[in-house]
Formats: sequence, structure tokens, C-alpha cells
Amino acid sequence: MPRCKNCKNKFEPRYFLQKFCMDSDECIKAFAVWSKVETDKRVNKEWREEKKALREKLKTHKDYLNDLQITFNTFVRQRDKFKGCISCGKDLTLNKYDAGHFYSVGGNPALRFNEDNTHGQCVFCNQHKHGNLLEYAERLPARIGLERFENLKAKKNDTLKLSIPELIAWTAHYKAKIKILSEK
Repeated sequence: MPRCKNCKNKFEPRYFLQKFCMDSDECIKAFAVWSKVETDKRVNKEWREEKKALREKLKTHKDYLNDLQITFNTFVRQRDKFKGCISCGKDLTLNKYDAGHFYSVGGNPALRFNEDNTHGQCVFCNQHKHGNLLEYAERLPARIGLERFENLKAKKNDTLKLSIPELIAWTAHYKAKIKILSEK
């Protein structure tokens, strides 16, 4: 026999999964309050789901681009967390670190999501030393190889315009790569 959620007395349920005995006014009031709370939870959950769908429908190209940038940077941080800072070699597992670009995103938008152009970099080098590019340039060919470094230099003047479906696909691609890296 179940116990009433309010008065804790054992009772014979009249309905499947009945939680209150309904023998006293207090138990009936407690049931009414509980029922309202449960209904509010369901309505709130439905509203959150509807709000999420509305937000997704209202996303702009820039929003999808930002989503991809966040996912790409997360991938780079995961990939390089045990390699050390690309500029100074400092251990990245001890502190917060960035995904630093060799060729800046503003001046070379085609290389924004290029894996050879972006590497784990300590906050000090990336933000306070503005990328510490001299050290970055010395260490980059050793990390990616001379041929890939030359290809990167050749691509710096290319253009890259991604449509929303392409941005969604790239985001999914990098999320899958993050999942693979986190399983290792």
C-alpha cells in the first residue's frame, strides 16, 4: 500500500499512480498545489522547447558563423591542449588558453577556419602580445611542416563565403571531431 504524500498515512489507491489519499481537506489542498506545480513544469518545458525552436528560426548568418567559430575554437583547444603554446611553448593544460590565428581573421577571412592557421596559444601570447607572431612564425613550420606552411601562405589572399547550410555542416563536422578527441 502506498503512503499519502501529504499526511504519510497508508491508503488504498482508487486510481493508477495515485499519490494523495484524498481523505482530508489538507490532502486535497496539497494535491491541488502539487497538480498546479506539475502542470506549470510541463507548460514551462513546452515553452522552453518552443522558445528554442523560435530562436533557431530567427538565427542570422552571423549567428551561425559565431556558432561555427565557437565550435572550431573548441576543437583547436582540444586538439592542441597537450602540445604547448605555439608561440612560447608554455604548458596549456595548466591555464586557460586561446585558439590563436597566425593570419588574423580580420585581414584574412578565408583562413578563419583553417586548421593549419589556428593553434593553441596561451592567453598572454595571444592577447597581451597580440599573437606573439615572431615566435609563432618560427614554430609553425615545425608543427605543421614546411609544405603545409607554404600552402597556408599561398591561401592567405583567397576568399571564403559560406552559406548557412555550409556553416551548419561545418559546425556538425567540428562537433564530431571534438567528440572523437574527447573519447581518446
